[in-house]
Amino acid sequence: MTKNNKLQDLPWLAALLVVAVTVFSFVFNPKPDFNGDNSYYYANATSLAAGRGYADMFGEPTNNFPPGYPLLMAPLRLLTGSIVAQKVLNLVFLGAGVVLLFLILTRAGLKRSLSFLICSAVIATPHILEFSTIMMSEASCICCIMLVFWLYMRMPQEEQEQWRSPLFYGFLAALVFSFYIRTQCMALIAAFTTTFLAARKWRSAIAVAAAFIAGYAPWMVRNALLGLGQSRYIEQIEPTKIADTLKMLVSQAIPESIIPFLDIDYDVAPDAQTWLIAALWLALIVYGAWTIKRLRLPILLTLAGTLVVVSLIDTPSRYRYIVTVLPLLTAAFMTGIWKIGTLCCKRLTGKELTPWLLALLFLPIFPLFGPVKIDSKHTIWGLHVYGRMETPDNLRNFFLVGQALRKYDRNAIVATRKPELFYLHSGLRGKYFLETSDERALIKDLIDKKVGYVVIDQLGYPATFEYLLPCTQHHPEIFRPIIHEKNPHTFVLQIDRFKAIEWLRGMYN
Repeated sequence: MTKNNKLQDLPWLAALLVVAVTVFSFVFNPKPDFNGDNSYYYANATSLAAGRGYADMFGEPTNNFPPGYPLLMAPLRLLTGSIVAQKVLNLVFLGAGVVLLFLILTRAGLKRSLSFLICSAVIATPHILEFSTIMMSEASCICCIMLVFWLYMRMPQEEQEQWRSPLFYGFLAALVFSFYIRTQCMALIAAFTTTFLAARKWRSAIAVAAAFIAGYAPWMVRNALLGLGQSRYIEQIEPTKIADTLKMLVSQAIPESIIPFLDIDYDVAPDAQTWLIAALWLALIVYGAWTIKRLRLPILLTLAGTLVVVSLIDTPSRYRYIVTVLPLLTAAFMTGIWKIGTLCCKRLTGKELTPWLLALLFLPIFPLFGPVKIDSKHTIWGLHVYGRMETPDNLRNFFLVGQALRKYDRNAIVATRKPELFYLHSGLRGKYFLETSDERALIKDLIDKKVGYVVIDQLGYPATFEYLLPCTQHHPEIFRPIIHEKNPHTFVLQIDRFKAIEWLRGMYN
């Protein structure tokens, strides 16, 4: 890229920064998310920052999630325990990914105005924002994927020259690291391997495969030596449901996720109208990607491969597992619309369609007026409202008793139905209690796990009221209340280990 081109990019990049800061500020949610996965990531990053390796909150080695995202979190975690700081870091990753996407598209020959609108659409995509404002790996994965495409565009295209370029080795490293962030990036690696094979760049294709094997081997060896077994995603593969998942992704998840935004009911089977919209969306995506000549094959193969990989997993996913490729889907979709619009305009008027008309596609995302569902994350406004909601009383008390217990005993091990959330807010390690009506087995399990406290919460999980609460009520001599929050009632009970062991001995005798 010439110096003049770089200077021409600067105003557009500055405008993108304004869009990003405005949108991010509007939807930012400083509260920790209530899902368990972000708690695990935080625990993994904390362990790495403390020099204990990739481990859980107890310091036990784990392979529950790929280590890439916690590794990116670790330097910041070393400086601060702030969850808000980690959320801001995620938005930095997303912003960097969008900048790279702009540079990729302009280098591929798209107009700067069109590239700007595409990148603005990515910034304003609710599902991308939803996962970028919590401690999840999607934003860093998007950034890494965009880095792969940017390096691919920057490195020499002649195979002989590639091997002399540092950019090629950076490209290989980014490819491997993308897999370490999210396992589904296997599709990205396969896409570029196939792209090189199709271009008869045999050495480059072999280099990608060799880099993946060499880069992934240490992780496999580490897991084998620690006896951790295979990835949990392997266990979720269910070939018999591939067709059903693929239909859901094509007919519902993709149309709902990209611009213009649609509210689709996943609990209802797609009707003829839904399939018609899906077919139109798919045609626009394929056509749009095909017109981005230097990127047509890697984009189409990455998208197709991602759909196949996601379809292998037997778990309700809806749009979740395609969030990382939404920038590519949006770029292809909007390019397809603009290219077809331009063809029609040239036939009618002899002029090119102005890309600025595509700004109309943003309107469905910004319903700034009218009612918003309490749990809506389907619009920019919905994310804004959700981010400013007060923490529900049951969760607030759950967190309050954790903070109080930390002051009482910083080394406490706690049994609760949501130990990962308890750890995220209190820093106290937690275990699941045994879900059984056999009180002897339940108490023995607590003693064996060296649990010192149990939490009776109001989070709504039936196991707490079916198993844990009756056990504590039947044995007040073992479980002593030490912390209590009202409205709704939430308790921390201390376990008298000596009396528990005595009772167990009496039961066994």
